[in-house]
Amino acid sequence: MRRLSDGASHRHGVGIASVRFADKVRGQSRRKNRTTPMCAKSLLLLNRKSAVRSDVRSIVKSLQKEFELDVWVPWSGKQTRKLIKQAIKGGTTRVIGAGGDGTVNAVANAILRMGVADSVDMGLVPLGTANDFARAFGDDGSDPESSLRRAITGESKAIDLGRINGEVFVNVASGGYGAMITATTDVEIKRRLGGIAYTLTGISRLSELAPTKAKVTLDDGEVRDLDLTIMAIGNSRFAGGGFDVTPLADVSDGKLDFAMLAPPGLVEGQPDLISIFERDDPTEAFMFRAQFEKALIETNTPYHINLDGEPMVDTRFEVDILPGALRLVPPGKG
Repeated sequence: MRRLSDGASHRHGVGIASVRFADKVRGQSRRKNRTTPMCAKSLLLLNRKSAVRSDVRSIVKSLQKEFELDVWVPWSGKQTRKLIKQAIKGGTTRVIGAGGDGTVNAVANAILRMGVADSVDMGLVPLGTANDFARAFGDDGSDPESSLRRAITGESKAIDLGRINGEVFVNVASGGYGAMITATTDVEIKRRLGGIAYTLTGISRLSELAPTKAKVTLDDGEVRDLDLTIMAIGNSRFAGGGFDVTPLADVSDGKLDFAMLAPPGLVEGQPDLISIFERDDPTEAFMFRAQFEKALIETNTPYHINLDGEPMVDTRFEVDILPGALRLVPPGKG
């Protein structure tokens, strides 16, 4: 991990740009009267990609003149929890995750696992590629200064979290072929080629695009035998870079939204060709949707699920909602 606001050791540095940034910010962090009286002491956890962005460094420097803001770049979930624990001992009451949806997931999981959700608020600054969770609140990540200011000064509210096999997700858990490609694409290829690596892996594994036999039970009700293809479980709405996969999802309604590409006969009143194209979104004709508080999904073969970008593969998935489990400053500008 690397601290960006003091003269910590360079052994765990994140590159020359970050070290220079730390040197510049170090002197400013000691200035008096930089804390707005009504604002909590905050910890900002930057992901590594965001930490080397020159605009982000400038924004953080500027806001550290106004607010009591400590900044670190953690390298693992364990270090994230350690930093939060140290910060709380020093009086911090707000932890801000700056990065993509994976960073949001990591910070939320750390707060939950540490059992400090009652005393610590969470804020977020969308700096990722998709920023799907923040998108549902109207923040597309185009104005990081306003997003960070809001994360520092905004009021928090209780939101729900989803959970699968004990692992928490904030936004959407997606399953099927896409999740399998995300989980199995070679790390070195991703580093060299970026997003196109997923496309190439997907093309090479098209022969594996087939439904998975599954039993799905929602809220201890009827057991459905399904050919599970593309699936999403949403606490919020967007996934995959702006696709509204679970449009009825609400982070404070106490329910999760289930959506899947429906096999013939699952959707009542299977539409004809004309009615399909009369819809605002023709794909809705082929979607099965339901809301639930808990579910059990059992598959005949290992099935890949992606929780806010974090991969999981299993044949049994116990899913439930954690109502009001986290206090979040809703993302937004200003």
